[in-house]
Amino acid sequence: MDEDVQSDHKYTMRISRLAIDKLGIRLYDRVSAVLAELIANSYDADASEVAVWLPWGVTLAGTVRGAQEPPYQIVVTDNGHGMTADEVNEHYLMVGSDRRIRTGSDLSRERSRPVMGRKGIGKLAAFGICRTIEVISAGSGEEDRTEAGWPVSHIVLDLDDMVHDTESDYYPSVGELDGTVAAQRGTTVILRDFFRKRVNSGAELNRQLAARFGIERPDWRVEVHNSAARETESFILSDLPIDVMEETRIDVASRPVPVGQEYLPVTGWIAYSRHPYRDEAMAGVRIYARGKIVAQTRDFGIAAGFTGEYKLRSYLVGAIHVDWLDDDEDLVRSDRQDIIWNSGRGEALAAWGRELIAEIGRMGERSIRRRVWEEFVDRSHIYRTLEAIAPGDRMFRESVAAAARILVANKDRAALDDPSHVESIVRLALSLGPQRSLLETLQQIAEDSDPRLDVVVALFERARVAEIYSLGQIAGERVAVVDKLHALIDDRRSLERPFQELIERAPWLLAPEWTPLGMNESLTRVRAAFERWYTQKFGSTLVTSAIGSAKREPDFVLLHDAGELWIVEIKRMDYHLTDEEYNRAINYLYALDTFLTENPRIGDQFPRRRLTFIVDHIDRLRPASLSSLDSDSRIDRRTWRELLDSTLRAHRDFLERVYAMRGLEEEREQAG
Repeated sequence: MDEDVQSDHKYTMRISRLAIDKLGIRLYDRVSAVLAELIANSYDADASEVAVWLPWGVTLAGTVRGAQEPPYQIVVTDNGHGMTADEVNEHYLMVGSDRRIRTGSDLSRERSRPVMGRKGIGKLAAFGICRTIEVISAGSGEEDRTEAGWPVSHIVLDLDDMVHDTESDYYPSVGELDGTVAAQRGTTVILRDFFRKRVNSGAELNRQLAARFGIERPDWRVEVHNSAARETESFILSDLPIDVMEETRIDVASRPVPVGQEYLPVTGWIAYSRHPYRDEAMAGVRIYARGKIVAQTRDFGIAAGFTGEYKLRSYLVGAIHVDWLDDDEDLVRSDRQDIIWNSGRGEALAAWGRELIAEIGRMGERSIRRRVWEEFVDRSHIYRTLEAIAPGDRMFRESVAAAARILVANKDRAALDDPSHVESIVRLALSLGPQRSLLETLQQIAEDSDPRLDVVVALFERARVAEIYSLGQIAGERVAVVDKLHALIDDRRSLERPFQELIERAPWLLAPEWTPLGMNESLTRVRAAFERWYTQKFGSTLVTSAIGSAKREPDFVLLHDAGELWIVEIKRMDYHLTDEEYNRAINYLYALDTFLTENPRIGDQFPRRRLTFIVDHIDRLRPASLSSLDSDSRIDRRTWRELLDSTLRAHRDFLERVYAMRGLEEEREQAG
């Protein structure tokens, strides 16, 4: 471009149009991820105070708002050193250059903070959720200050203009404040014109942002405000609060990572949480470099078969700081969402982590068993019951208590949230307690840290105790359901109705850790109340069950587990989901949210809601819907083959043993 044309434009961005798409829209498509990048930029600019304003619990686009209501905005303001017009051109609008090479330092210029930014692409993150970015910056160094104040740079970036034409330079619009002065230094970034993106509730947003940062500094404070609230509502960004079992905590500072002939430092901790985590932000071990998350792992890739394996995947938490991942040898992926594990240092860190996993698995198994038993005793009042039933028979009381201890030995604490399940364990223990020989056999099985379900089921069936035998029946029913699902999928002519009824009767197909006890009469009442409310609210009927609704196909199937309501949209084999059907299901989810908000006694029982599509093809969805499906953590989609595969994997050992036992029985019958 010649000098005359160049002189007409004060601000210039040089970037490939493809880079905007790949580095902005594709890498950062969640609101929390975008906020994390903007907050990190403020940190690198030496800000001590950051204020974030955005509406909580809303969809930023795609919903109808009143004409008098202004469109949604996200605003991030800091008191960092700011930028002059020259610095906006040289640094902010220079995309893809290594900041640390460009500035000659990996420390911030005033507070000497280890900077988080490196690749120069985080500034494009916001284009993953919106079309317009407005930047207002006042600063920068003391030499730039005038008697009137700090010079202001003001630009507006428009995504449609940036990706419109060729690979030529892009010239941002100059904002109305450009060239003015401000009394204080700092930068404000305003996002507008959003894609259809969901903003989580304040509590969820707090957890997601807290999980992304591991910074503890007296000169750093971030406050996030709800711009949709009528009254002041905000939270201060801090460490992710996780209640852990202190006896399982391992401080890793004394355990450096061996790499060749050297040992590289690591700080932080891993432990077992007191409760199974329900939020992905809390799941597993978070790995930070320079105070910002770069990976999250549940097990460091350890092979199956170690002590405490199944509990670990629900209880393991931790936060470790590995700054050398982001040193000269950059081992962090461009989107800062994972590590390059197949590098030399990445493999060394994984091997180090697997050793820790094996150790904490052994520690955690004992702790969880003890705490689950204590909680069961508290909830069931089993000792009080036994004292009332058999005050003079100590041996009976001890036998029943021993049976109960065995029955809860390998449950997690979430299973005890269902009072009917706790009651059934007590009843089963009362039946099992007098069976001394059976109790001794069960005790041997329970001593195995990961007893196999099929062994226990076979034992129950041989015992022929009524309540115990019923558990064998449950196991047998699971085999029958898996066989039925297999047959429906293999018969590609199967319609939606048999799939709907099967999943409604066997919700563990979607989440194999569920038990049939999760589906009880309380769901029937919730369904009926929701359907009545929907009819009154929208004037149209709604059917949420495939069972007992012979006159009409259900709109969707509504399931529940402890604390969670689950909308399941089921389509027949080889079906192509349409955009209209996708948006209708999204509206059902929002309607369910509204219903539970308006009926807090019901809503408090189900703080988590989610939507799952079981459909083979989504090629007819528009980009906005595909982006929503990818970015909203409450929405997911599975194909029928994926569902069958996950069920088979979850029950692999059990099914193999059952089928083997069936084969032996058939051989005996033929031989006889």
